[in-house]
Amino acid sequence: MSHSPIQQIIIGFKAPFHSVRFFKLNKGMLLLGVSPHILNLLLYTWLIRNIVIAKWIHPLFNSLSLKWQDSFIAPIFNPTFIEIVVWIVGFLFYGVFGTAFVNAYASPLYDIIAQKAFEKTSGTLMRKQGLMDFIDSIISEFTKGIIVISIIIISFFVQIFAPLVFFIGIWYLGWSSIDRTLLLMNLPLRKRFIFGIRNWGLCVGLGIWNYIPLIGAIFSFAMAAAGAIVVAESKAGEAYVDDQNDLTL
Repeated sequence: MSHSPIQQIIIGFKAPFHSVRFFKLNKGMLLLGVSPHILNLLLYTWLIRNIVIAKWIHPLFNSLSLKWQDSFIAPIFNPTFIEIVVWIVGFLFYGVFGTAFVNAYASPLYDIIAQKAFEKTSGTLMRKQGLMDFIDSIISEFTKGIIVISIIIISFFVQIFAPLVFFIGIWYLGWSSIDRTLLLMNLPLRKRFIFGIRNWGLCVGLGIWNYIPLIGAIFSFAMAAAGAIVVAESKAGEAYVDDQNDLTL
């Protein structure tokens, strides 16, 4: 059944709420989604505390504070003050780049989540993923990350195109969440792109969530499930089920 663009936007926007229900019923998938972020955050925190601060910042600024202790700029070199600045800058840096790195290397795990969400929603098994599928997934996520950064840079420096770039960015971010499942279906890029064009309302409705701070970055695993649910309920999902009707859950 076809939907109007407004209906598609509503369906896309509601998809993350359906993913919440999916994670409630499949807590193992939730653990699979949050584990990479927890591990990466612990490692990142350890590196800042034990390498950046302990081995670089403290020795450097301790010597500088002694050298300039009678100067009016002495407070700038206070190790405690510098440590606070490093933590703030470090976590801002992590928020911008760290989560993107996690989402790239954890992409195969998010594929598993998307596959399970599609199977549970459509009632049809997907083909098993191999090593090359995992590699393709990581490459795809790195490529999408570069495209997103490029969109941000263009909208920042070319203000006249900012509204258009903003809308394209919303569409693209929504399409990238949906595209994960389309890629798992082994569809070629041309067909996946055509799906995004024909169902632009679904992409926009889902992509809006990515403009909410930290949602698109930290909860990419939830967006992967939401994208899979959108595909499962679309004609592409129905066609895939028809092609795979010899399989049962």
